[in-house]
Amino acid sequence: MGSSKSQSTTTMKNIPVYAEEFVKSYLLRSNDIAFNAEFDSYFTTYTGETYAPMLANELDGINKLATRGRSGSLEVAKGNTVITNVMDGVYLSGATVDFQAMLTKATTKPSNTFETQIRNLLGGSLYLMGDSSNENQAFVLTAPIAARYNDRALASMYETNYRAERDNQSRVLPEAIDYANESIKDAEWLRKAGLYYRVWLQGSYEDSYKKFYEGEILSVNRVEVLGNSIRALVGTQRKTTAPFYRPSPIMGMATMGMAGAALGAALALPTGGLSVLAGALIGGGAGGIFGLFS
Repeated sequence: MGSSKSQSTTTMKNIPVYAEEFVKSYLLRSNDIAFNAEFDSYFTTYTGETYAPMLANELDGINKLATRGRSGSLEVAKGNTVITNVMDGVYLSGATVDFQAMLTKATTKPSNTFETQIRNLLGGSLYLMGDSSNENQAFVLTAPIAARYNDRALASMYETNYRAERDNQSRVLPEAIDYANESIKDAEWLRKAGLYYRVWLQGSYEDSYKKFYEGEILSVNRVEVLGNSIRALVGTQRKTTAPFYRPSPIMGMATMGMAGAALGAALALPTGGLSVLAGALIGGGAGGIFGLFS
């Protein structure tokens, strides 16, 4: 069975001569609206502020965060020095300037008091019985007393200091762990300072892009105004022709299927090898396939 493809025909018609002046005037008017100053009265860009400037307090805060992150805290640095000295046992021996100054004050005043107010009063007379010297024996015998008791006091204070500093080492250990994390905190503050400024700067870039994009959209709108005018004038016609003598594939499949079923049933009846129903099914299937591809 032969076949033939459908055909499509497009017909174009020019603008009638009597309408050319009207169309020309219409397009010129559209061009004036799109590309001259009149367009600005319909489509204008926003001229106000679109991005808030960074205030002085914000910038100062960012700078201080950066300074803290870069240089650390003076108080934290001092605390870290003390904790390091405690953990290193610098204060165990009592050799620090402050501790030595405390020892001096603790021993000087008692010594002066004993020498000036107590020792001079010892001895009822200058001589002991049978003593022919010119010395006050009680005064002489009490000379080393102040030094002896000062030595005992100093030894006790050194021991107390040692025990206290050993206890401080145990108490300071958890604090030392926290102070060890201060460098990480400083790095985080420095990163946040950079992040705050980067967020503000990125926002300014996006704002500039939006302004640029708005200008580009206005340029597109100008072209759209003229394009809409042209589209309003242009019309199309389409005429499609198809041959009527060509049957559709579905109709061919149905027709040949029914013919094949009738032929199969007729052949099966006298032979007795197949039933009438089986012959009709086989013939209908074969006829349908033949009709679809014919």
